[in-house]
Order: sequence, then C-alpha cells, then structure tokens
Amino acid sequence: MAAFDLQEQEQIAEIKAFWETWGKWITTGVVVVALGSAGMQGWRWYQAKQAAAAAELFVQMEAAGSDSKKQIAAADRIKAEYPRTAYASRAALTVAQTAHTAGDVAAAKAQLLWVVEHSKEAGLADLARLRVAGLLLDEKQYDAALAQLAAAHDAAFDGLFLATKGDILLARNDRAGAGKAYTEALAKLAADAPSRAYVQLKSDALGGK
Repeated sequence: MAAFDLQEQEQIAEIKAFWETWGKWITTGVVVVALGSAGMQGWRWYQAKQAAAAAELFVQMEAAGSDSKKQIAAADRIKAEYPRTAYASRAALTVAQTAHTAGDVAAAKAQLLWVVEHSKEAGLADLARLRVAGLLLDEKQYDAALAQLAAAHDAAFDGLFLATKGDILLARNDRAGAGKAYTEALAKLAADAPSRAYVQLKSDALGGK
C-alpha cells in the first residue's frame, strides 16, 4: 500500500511538473481555439445578416418593375452597403438590363462595369464584361470592345467571347478576322448552345467551315 502511495505521489509530482512547464501554453491554446470558434460563428452570423438585408433590398428593387430610377437607387444601396453579398452583382446586372431597355446606355454600362470590377463570382464578371463589349460595339468603340474581350475569363465563356469578337471585327470590315473568330467560336460552343446556329450562319456567310 505504501509502495502504491509512493507511486501515486510520483505521478502527481510529474503531472504538476508538466503543468508548470506547459500549462500556460495549453490554456492559451484552448482559449485561442475557443475564440476562433466563436469568431467563426460570429462571422457566419454577420454574413447571414448581411445577406438577409441585401435580399430584402433586392426584393424592393424587383418590385420597382420597369422604373429604372427606383431600381438604380435600390441597386446602388445594395452595392454600397452589401457589396460582398451575392445580391450586389445580381442587382447590378438586373438594373443594367432595365436601363438598357429604357435606352439609358450610360447607366447600363456603369452597372456592368461595377460587376466587372467588384463581383466575387467570376462567371458574373465574365457575363458583365461580355455585355460591356456588346454595348461598346453598338457605340462603334471597337478597340475598347476588343480590349474587354481580351481580358482573362473562364473557359466556359470562350465561345461567346469569340463570337462577339467576330461581330466586332466584322463591324470593322475585317471579314477575314471575323470569319476566323466565328470558326474558333464554333469550336468552343457546345452543340446545343442557343447561339450556335446564329454563329454558324454568320460563319457560313463569310465562307467559313
């Protein structure tokens, strides 16, 4: 029994010595982990709150219908107050379409360029860039339009970017360049792509394959 007591005392002494050496670091680690977990939960709560507020404004924006001024006001507020939410870029794209339909090309372009510069989703930024190029084509700003298409983008947009490039080159009367762009676009577009038939017609008109 005495031997057991001695062994127990030795173990207790070892534990005390270990805790005196490492206890502060272990406690600090536990606190850091706890704070990290609390911080993560707090961040998720904050993100959810931001998204909910942005969603409410998005609904108000859609309720404005074709009233471009009200839509722009709502979209601008979303972009200013909740720029990191998924609603910001979608609001800008929606308003850009409304503005363009109303003939306000400048407002449409401004909204699209905001998406290009600020969207956290590459696909939305690429879509906005493609639409900016289309607006610049309409304004006969061919070099600026081609510059938009020359920017890095997701491979999924290759076909559409090349098709638009063909349109720009054709508008500049560069038939050879346009034909090549359409041919390259067809090689990238899926067989069931909605725009494929139209691109094929333009390619055929230029003697493409």
